[in-house]
Amino acid sequence: MNVIAGHAPPPKRGVGPQAVLLAGSTGVAQLLTALIFVLAARSTTPGEFGTIAAAVALGTSFVGLVDFGTNGYWVRELARGSLDSKEFGRRLVSKIAVAAIVAGVLGVGVHLVLPSSNYWMAAPVGFALFLNQAAQVPLRGMARTELISFSLLFDRVLALIVLVAAVFFGAQAHQMLWISLTVGSLAAAAIGWTLTPPDFRPKLSFRIRTNPWQRAGFYGLNSAALAAQTLDLPMLAWAGGPAAAGLYGAVNRWTQPLGLLIGAFASASAPFVARSNSWEEAWSQVRKALWLPVATILGCLTIAVAAPLVVEVILGEAYEDSAAILRILAIGMIPVVVNQPLSSFLQSMGHDKGVSIIVLFSVAAQLLNVVILGGLLGAIGAALGLAVVQVVILVALTMLALRAARRRKS
Repeated sequence: MNVIAGHAPPPKRGVGPQAVLLAGSTGVAQLLTALIFVLAARSTTPGEFGTIAAAVALGTSFVGLVDFGTNGYWVRELARGSLDSKEFGRRLVSKIAVAAIVAGVLGVGVHLVLPSSNYWMAAPVGFALFLNQAAQVPLRGMARTELISFSLLFDRVLALIVLVAAVFFGAQAHQMLWISLTVGSLAAAAIGWTLTPPDFRPKLSFRIRTNPWQRAGFYGLNSAALAAQTLDLPMLAWAGGPAAAGLYGAVNRWTQPLGLLIGAFASASAPFVARSNSWEEAWSQVRKALWLPVATILGCLTIAVAAPLVVEVILGEAYEDSAAILRILAIGMIPVVVNQPLSSFLQSMGHDKGVSIIVLFSVAAQLLNVVILGGLLGAIGAALGLAVVQVVILVALTMLALRAARRRKS
């Protein structure tokens, strides 16, 4: 049996350097994305750009729905050496075929039903991004973060070049936005495939009965539950009113840079943990990079202390009530620093079912808290609901980890 991970060379860097590299490249890619959107927005009216931006967001959602956790599951199996290259190739081709059909139906259907709208753009943008993320799976399984970082930057740099070149030759930036994003993702997918060592590439073939989502269901439930967290703002607007949503929405994404760092730590650690035969071996791989979570916690505390000043300087006196919300969100981010890596480690060690159940019920509880506490206390209630749920997740994941450790020893 040809096991892909069996041909993979050992990682060239440890968890810490890989996490920093991934966080840095992702941050630069986000800045380039923001610049691309600014150029597109400045070329048209807010109303027209709003539909284009919504189409791009819809395309991103399309990727998550069709993938449904398979990429994360495949990364774990590749890192373990448990996924045969032929089986991986069959699943990958099958998933791409489904994505192509869904994207085609979505694009053509929207164009026929709403011929004057821009929502058809979601199909090419989403499918190109889908291919790009799929091409990164073998590299993630090999823990080759430096190659993934190059792919991320290549994607957005090329997209920006295409957009600027099109504008230089007289095109409207907003009309070229979908083309630039699509070209960037497709080129990055080709780069990712090229950078993958031939022995580690999936052997592409098609079998009609292949189920690409086989055994990835709990990964899918976990990612779907996390995606549902973005409903907190519209639900607060419904329960607490537009004023509460405005105060909350003005600062509820300000902790994302810290989340970016801890997310990179979790992503970079996952292949190392999946390769480990015990918690002790996994810990020896991860502990050298613990300064990253520690730095993130210090960042959370800094934001909590400086919240009033930061809000006043950036938003002005009209949003002074947002300072208390930001402080609660920053403190509530501290358990996330443990939750995100711990959930990733547990999934990598084969406990994806337990993690998905915990996250699913916790996110449902969070959204319920937003409705109840948001209706009673406004934006403060929504922030408290988020913080409380993160503590609950921390307790539940810790109990799951302790039970898993006891089972391994027995």
